[in-house]
Formats: sequence, structure tokens, C-alpha cells
Amino acid sequence: MSRAEVRGEPVGEAAVAAPGAVPDPDAARVASPLWSLGLLRSELLTTFRRWRTLALLAVLAAVPVLVGIAVKIETSDGSSPGGGGGEGPAFISQVSNNGLFLVFTALAATLPFFLPMAIGVVAGDAIAGESSAGTLRYLLVAPAGRSRLLLTKYAMVIAFCLAATLVVAVSALAVGALLFPVGDLITISGTRISYTEGLGRALLIALVVAASLVGVAALGLFVSTLTGSGIAAMATTVGLLITVQILDQIPQLDALQPYFFSHYWLSFADVMREPVYWDDLVKNLGLQALYAAVFGSAAWARFTTKDVTA
Repeated sequence: MSRAEVRGEPVGEAAVAAPGAVPDPDAARVASPLWSLGLLRSELLTTFRRWRTLALLAVLAAVPVLVGIAVKIETSDGSSPGGGGGEGPAFISQVSNNGLFLVFTALAATLPFFLPMAIGVVAGDAIAGESSAGTLRYLLVAPAGRSRLLLTKYAMVIAFCLAATLVVAVSALAVGALLFPVGDLITISGTRISYTEGLGRALLIALVVAASLVGVAALGLFVSTLTGSGIAAMATTVGLLITVQILDQIPQLDALQPYFFSHYWLSFADVMREPVYWDDLVKNLGLQALYAAVFGSAAWARFTTKDVTA
């Protein structure tokens, strides 16, 4: 393999043409924004057509169904979910009164593990999966260029973050409307808001949850650049997710916990206050941006200097 191939530079006639020669039209793709969009479109189609991706989304969609059925069965005799002891995910005690609360409950139930696990699998496989399949080398001489390919991969993972979160929210909204009454709802602060405003806040919460996963996406992408095995990258990313969340529950580490990417994940509940409490929400989004910058830069530094042989 030539040096130009390894570095993702254009090869063939466009790379060796003499000065003054008519350039190869295909060489214009190197700097073409439309070609970059085509690369992103290809990545999205490839990712969302995989059986593994569809299985992950199906599992996420099934969580609200199981939670809704469990709450329906438990409250069939008029009792409150969890026996009134406040057990279970946030908002679960309100689900039987208003099906819209199932959206908030499902997001609270999936955010600690299911959602980040799905993101970790997709992000961990982004680069390492191409390497293990032997297609990374060909992507780099498409010509994509390393920086552009890495940015495209990260954009694909972010799109999956949004899609996965919306799958949970839409599934919960449908199940909640089928199994429970819907209408005006009471916020955490005790004020009443309309169902339409509640839908708007549910959408805002879904967007906040998706944004809460951009740090995990950057972490997974960085891990993916460290190995040529997709399975190893996915397992490492998921293992780090579990480890960080365990550390976030140890009281002796309270000085470090505000810097863990998962620490402010459940701050989305503050959207259901009147007025909305923004302090922890802003801290969460700022922390995710910091993780995205740090691990995104680390991924770029690693990937642009990595020897690609497959």
C-alpha cells in the first residue's frame, strides 16, 4: 500500500497529473461538500440497515411497552405503582394518572444503561468495525480523508443518539395513550399545564437526553480508534460506561462525581418544573460538550496518525 493510500490522499491520475493538465472531475470530490453529505448519507443508511442496529432499537422500543404493561397490571386493583413507596424510575407514580408520564418514566429507565449501551455499541464499532471488516483502507482512498471520515462517523453516532432517544419517547407516548388516560398534567412543582405543553416538554426532554449522550459517543469513537477489533471496542466502551456509573454511586468519590459524564443525566426531570430549573441542565450539557471536545480531539489525534493496514 502506498503512502498516499495510508494517509487518505487521492490516488490515480488526479494525484500524478502534470501541472497544467486538465484535472480529473472525480478529484473535485475531495473538497466537495455534496460528496461529504453523500458519505454521511451512506454511513446512515449502512448503520440503520444493520440487523444489530435494528435489534438495539427494537429492545429500546420494547422497554416502554414492558414498563407500561407492568404499571397497568400493578394498578389494576387501584393501588399506586411500587406500592406507593416511591420505588422505580422517576415519574412512575404518575403514569396511571396520565399516560404522558410514561415518556418521562421510560427515558429515566433507559438512560442509565440501555441507551448508553446502544450508543456504546454503535460508537465502538464505528472505526474498529471497518478495520476488522477490511473496509477502512478503501474508505480512506475513496477519497474521504481521515478527518472527514472521523467527523462523518461521529455525526452518524450523534444521529443514532437522537434516533434511539426518539424511539423510546415515541414508543412510550403510544403505549401511554393506549393504556392510560391522557390530558392536562401536573408538574413536579404542582402547577397544571396543558397536554399540548406537556408534549412540548416531552420533546424537549428527549432532546436533552439525546444531548446527554454525546460524551459517550465521543468516548466510544476514541476507543474505536485504539483497536482493530469491533467487538473489543464495543465491549470496552460498554465496560467503561458501567464502571463510571458504579463509581458515580460511591459516596467516598463525591468530589469527583460531578465530573463523571453520567452524573447529571437525570437532570432532565427539571424540565418538568415550573419554572424550569436550568442549573443542572446547563451543567450536564456543558459537561457533555467537554467530553466531546476532549475525546473527540483524542480520537482525531489517534486516527490521523494511525497506520491503516486493513
